[in-house]
Amino acid sequence: MEPNFVTIAIHTQERAQLLKTLLEREGIVAKLHSVNDLPNDLSAGVRVKIAENDLSRALLVVEEMEYAQQQGEDVLNKTAPKEILIPVDFSDYSIRTCDLGIKMAASMKARIVLIHSYYSMTFSMMQLTETLSYDIYENETVKELVRKAEADMRNLFNLLKRKMENNELPNVPITTEIREGVPEDVILTYAKERDPMLIIMGTRGKDQKESDLIGSVTAEIIDRSRQPVLAVPENVPLSTFEQELNVAFVNSIDEKDLLAFEKMMQLLTPFKKKIFFTQILPRKENNGNEKLIAKLRDYVKHHYPLFKTEYGTIKEADLLAELESYIQKQRIGLMVINSHKRNVFTHLFNPSIAHKMIFHSDTPMLVFHS
Repeated sequence: MEPNFVTIAIHTQERAQLLKTLLEREGIVAKLHSVNDLPNDLSAGVRVKIAENDLSRALLVVEEMEYAQQQGEDVLNKTAPKEILIPVDFSDYSIRTCDLGIKMAASMKARIVLIHSYYSMTFSMMQLTETLSYDIYENETVKELVRKAEADMRNLFNLLKRKMENNELPNVPITTEIREGVPEDVILTYAKERDPMLIIMGTRGKDQKESDLIGSVTAEIIDRSRQPVLAVPENVPLSTFEQELNVAFVNSIDEKDLLAFEKMMQLLTPFKKKIFFTQILPRKENNGNEKLIAKLRDYVKHHYPLFKTEYGTIKEADLLAELESYIQKQRIGLMVINSHKRNVFTHLFNPSIAHKMIFHSDTPMLVFHS
């Protein structure tokens, strides 16, 4: 039986042909049809149609094409390898995130990039003095910072390579970056340059103070990064990811969250998992959107028939307490949150759920931005 074809986008002839090429690179059959259904008149626009079964993969291609074009990139000739970016400060728990990242990279045929930043207050103050010409490498303090960073990075690289040689970790390519600057700025700049598929960061976990450096850097990256961020508290055993993982997809459960769900399924490919769709109820509502939940059930059953799923709700009124109770009750091993775009005022006075949970939970968290 011929599959049911659905429209995934309407573009000009040129952009529609580009999208068709990108879809077919991913093994997705695409057809072009004039909006007005007249084959010889494409001026009104062109529909790009794909088989309904390919919808989830096609959504990812569409988003990547749009982002690449916004950045002025040559979409057809973009050949950058898949990367997982892991910021490291050489603490024990940042090293643990490397082990997890390497296992994920192996399953997705990606490479690991370890990045470390060093910050020199002396050099930063000198940059403010326009009349002073100063070579950074002539300053002994800065030279020592660089030497130490290079030695620590070399030791970490060698440690991970030994684990690969001893079959403790799968063998994946690793590259390293050392840059001068404030950690969050260095991480975000690299992410904008290279567009990694995932950023993995360690955190101190529950009850850390918001002034804590590691937690505050992770929170800043979560708020500002376009790329997905996986935050792993220091006291979470990595064996959590090796068992069946109870994953709470915590969102308002609307159409905007579908793309985040598809990205989540792609990134969590190596893990055996059970998905808990957890809808956040607005303050004045006591029941979830049954029509939307039914639609979601049908979608998941059609595209992921082998996965175990459950559906639940939590109330927005006392969100942090509700989430913690839900996590304990369902034994959640990973929270997934689609952090919708917010304006500056909201960012300052009503931090996102993801930002709050960094400082109030010992549960790993994967955050997307719609």
